[in-house]
Amino acid sequence: MGASDEYAGAAKRGWVRGPYGPRMTRARCCRTWLGAALGAALAVAGCGGEPVEMVEARQAMDTEVMVRVVAPSEELGRRWLAAAWAEMDECIARLDSYREDSHVSRINREAGLWQVEVHPLVTSCLAAAKEVHELTAGAFDPTVGPLLDLWREAAEKDTLPTDEEINKARALVGMDKLEMLVAVVQGPLSELELAPPRSPPPTREELTKTVHSVGIRKGMRLDLGGIAKGYIAGRMARRLQQAGATAGLVAVAGDVFAFGVRPRSLVPAGGDRRWGVGVQDPRHPEDRSRLYTAVHIRDQAVDTSGHAYRGFTVAGKRFSHIIDPRTGRPVDTRLAGVTVVADDPALSDGLATAIMVLGVKEGLALVEDLEGVECLLLETAPVPASVAGEEETKGPPPLIAHRSSGFAAMEYDPSELTPASAVGP
Repeated sequence: MGASDEYAGAAKRGWVRGPYGPRMTRARCCRTWLGAALGAALAVAGCGGEPVEMVEARQAMDTEVMVRVVAPSEELGRRWLAAAWAEMDECIARLDSYREDSHVSRINREAGLWQVEVHPLVTSCLAAAKEVHELTAGAFDPTVGPLLDLWREAAEKDTLPTDEEINKARALVGMDKLEMLVAVVQGPLSELELAPPRSPPPTREELTKTVHSVGIRKGMRLDLGGIAKGYIAGRMARRLQQAGATAGLVAVAGDVFAFGVRPRSLVPAGGDRRWGVGVQDPRHPEDRSRLYTAVHIRDQAVDTSGHAYRGFTVAGKRFSHIIDPRTGRPVDTRLAGVTVVADDPALSDGLATAIMVLGVKEGLALVEDLEGVECLLLETAPVPASVAGEEETKGPPPLIAHRSSGFAAMEYDPSELTPASAVGP
């Protein structure tokens, strides 16, 4: 299925009305990483004639990207890995707003001028973002760029922005200010006139083309950082499947999607053939060996969002890097981590960000209303005031875990994670 087909499919999906607006009837969510030598393809082989599990990792988008795939042979596995990396490069060239020649960067540069013709990948990703925006009543918004820029500048100057500055940036945020068009138009006449006569004559399809274009108002800036990595993980996994793979896992900066199950020859006797994903303890962001829990997934995505992994300091106070597009301010840091499991990696990525904005009560209510979506919300417990004269409690504060109704069924002891498991935020 091409990107334009995905865009059309998004418009035709069935919807069910919930308290947060229309919702998809399909879905299931967390976030991860797996240790592998960067740039080197490693093979885990079974007995003679058995499938091999290939793993390769690279640096991209200022982060680590890892691909695992089960293949009949190392030669075929390397070919499949190459196809996944080619898909990643294609997506980055279109979607990375920090790359000057990307299509998203061109949209931002030409904001307020006219609609920019873009690759179908852009409208496909924006269609996914629009779905999450509607599901979360605006808690997720890919047009939040002006607010991100404002708070980034505040961190550089070490000065909090004024209410006036926040309101001015908020006025430039909103999906209603973004125009997206997919249209079938007649092909360029110059090409038709210069072409030699043909017999039979060109068909209607050959004389037309589908044009994808996006436009935003002056001063706006698209930022797909809250959904693009999950979207790219899904595209890479789909490319593996199209090439013939029946089992594999892709992790893009912790946004993970796994499909199929591992062959029995590659799993310890009695072991679970599903893919294992560890959820890192957000109180120890620098130590990936400190896990809070782990989940088994099959044909599902896992994404974790939290301010412990990124953030900034202004005037001596630590702030989350996630900005509430509705208020224009960083989200409350008491919610330390949000892990979402869903069958769509773009959905899990966007929802994890949105639930950080919504908070525990609204976030859980949203997930319980979505079929097949599960979540784990880790909230920092309030620390009681120290008794006078007593030494304050040392170490990280305790966490309060809030699970959706079906999350516990996917969990298992993180000490049982195998080398073929993913760990992360």
